[in-house]
Amino acid sequence: MKFFVFAASLVLCGGAHAQLQSLRIGTAQTPSASSQLSPHAEQVATILGIKPQLQQAMALRSERPAGTSMGLEELALRQEISERVMAASFEADGVLAEIGQEQARINEVSTFLQGRRDKGVNVATLASLITGSGVGIAVNALQFSNSTANTGNGIGVGSGVASTILSLIGIHLQRGPARQIGSAPNMLAVPFGRKPVLYSDYPDDVLAYLNSVPPGEPADRGTRLEQLMKEWIALGRLDPPKTSRREKEIDLMTSSLDPRRKLRIDDLGNRVIMLADVGARVSLMKRDLAELMRSLTR
Repeated sequence: MKFFVFAASLVLCGGAHAQLQSLRIGTAQTPSASSQLSPHAEQVATILGIKPQLQQAMALRSERPAGTSMGLEELALRQEISERVMAASFEADGVLAEIGQEQARINEVSTFLQGRRDKGVNVATLASLITGSGVGIAVNALQFSNSTANTGNGIGVGSGVASTILSLIGIHLQRGPARQIGSAPNMLAVPFGRKPVLYSDYPDDVLAYLNSVPPGEPADRGTRLEQLMKEWIALGRLDPPKTSRREKEIDLMTSSLDPRRKLRIDDLGNRVIMLADVGARVSLMKRDLAELMRSLTR
C-alpha cells in the first residue's frame, strides 16, 4: 500500500514540475513589452508617463489568443493610453497654431516694411538719376561758353557730391525701416529663457520633448533645442554665447507688445526661419506619438 502511495506522489510531483517548466519556457519565449517599442515611441511614452500602462497593455495583448476579444482590463488600458496620446497631440497642435499665428503677423509687418523700403529706394534712385544724368547735361551745355564755364564746373561738382550722398542714402535704405511687431505671440521666448506673452507658453510634455536628446544620438550632440541653437549659430542667425550682440538679438527675436523693440526686415526674416525650425521639431513629436499608437497594433 505504501508503495502505491509513493508512486502516486511521484507522478503528481512530476506533473507539477512539467507544468512549471512549461510555464517557464512559455514565459521565456514571450517577448518583453519594451522590446516591441521603437526608440522614439519608448521615449515619448516615458515623457507622457504612460510607459507602465503601455507595457501592461502589450503584455495582455501578447497573452490573448488570436481571434479573441480584448478583456476589460486591456480595453481600459488602451483607453487611458489613447486619451493621453490624443491630449499630447492636441497640445502639439496648439503650439504649432501659435507659431503659425506669429509667422503670419511677422509676414504682415515684413510686407509693410518692404513696401516702404522699395518706395524710398525708388525715390533715391530717381533723385540720383536727375542729379547725375540730368544735371550733367546742363553742365555740358554751360561749357560751350567761357563766361558760364566756371558756373558749369561748380554745378558739376555739386552734382557729383549730391549723387554720392544719394547713393549712400540708397544703400542705407536697402536695410528698410524698423517697426515694432505689435500684438503677436513670442514663441521663441521660452526656448531662449525669456518671458512668454499672449499664450506663448509651451505645455510641459512638448517642452520636455524639445529638451530631450533624440534616441540613437550621442548625448554630446545635445537636446533638440540645443541642436537648433548650434545650427542657428553655425548659419549666422545667432551670435555665440557670451557675446555683446547675442542678448540684443534674443531681445529682438522674442519681442512682443514692446514699442522699444523695433525690427528690420532681416530681423523678421531670421525670426520666421527660427520659428519654422522650432515648429518642425514639434511636428516630429506628432510623428513619434503616431509610432506610439502603432506599437499597440503590432
